[in-house]
Amino acid sequence: MVQDAFILKGRTIAITRPRDQAEEACKMIEEKGGKPYLIPTIEIKRISDLSPIKNFINDLMEGKVEYVIFMSANGTRYLINATESLGLRDQLIEYLAKTVIIAVGPRTAQELKAHQIHVDFVPAKYSSEGIIQSLQKLDISGKSIYIPRTKAATPALKEGLRKMGAKVQEIYVYESLPPTDPDIKKSFLQDLIYGEIHAIIFSSSLCVENLFQMLVGQISMEKLRDLLNSRLTIIAIGPTTAKALRKMGVKVDIVPEKYLFEEVLIALANYWNNKLKTPSISTLDGYNGCL
Repeated sequence: MVQDAFILKGRTIAITRPRDQAEEACKMIEEKGGKPYLIPTIEIKRISDLSPIKNFINDLMEGKVEYVIFMSANGTRYLINATESLGLRDQLIEYLAKTVIIAVGPRTAQELKAHQIHVDFVPAKYSSEGIIQSLQKLDISGKSIYIPRTKAATPALKEGLRKMGAKVQEIYVYESLPPTDPDIKKSFLQDLIYGEIHAIIFSSSLCVENLFQMLVGQISMEKLRDLLNSRLTIIAIGPTTAKALRKMGVKVDIVPEKYLFEEVLIALANYWNNKLKTPSISTLDGYNGCL
């Protein structure tokens, strides 16, 4: 912890999570000596059409659902909120008890348990790839798998499970949209140009896509790419996020082995520490964070 705080001290680290989910991450950065910088690339909104969720409850009640995969705490919360609006919350919890429940990571598992929903397992790797690897050990051919998630989700999980013979349905329980506040875009771009930010953490491929969508109207794709590549240490949480960055022409400096936020900061501290040990950067005082 002391070493992490030394390496991160005075460094500004940008977070691309939605604003209402960034409090804990900001606190962790501060605890390790860094300065959090919030650039929310996603605004989350509930869906207006609840009929797919009602159909999902009916399928649960009729025993048509064998596995349910929760990919985020958001998916859990918005599903619960929607079923409360429909007056079907108790039915949801009752019939989910008869299915195999998979949570993508510990935070999602914690959210499920807070709503009295059991969790059968969490994959070793907290990602779509981790879920696919876990289910490869089972025979899921012909099994019905439902995934409550955002409309903007990447198809990797669905396609991977279908290749294994599963019958997969995504249930859209919320929307993930780019922020509309122009001040957010303007401030971030200005701080990026003037070297006020030293690292940026992308938590999903959608964060990558939305950041470019937010900024390309104010700066060319080429210039934005050059700024990111020359001014920042780039952290991608998971291989899918790293792939999305490389597709945009952005180099990826760090893909942490574990996808917990604290592990991400440890990986960042180790990366910067290794940079400090090079002959060209011998002291922290001479380090400007532009790697």
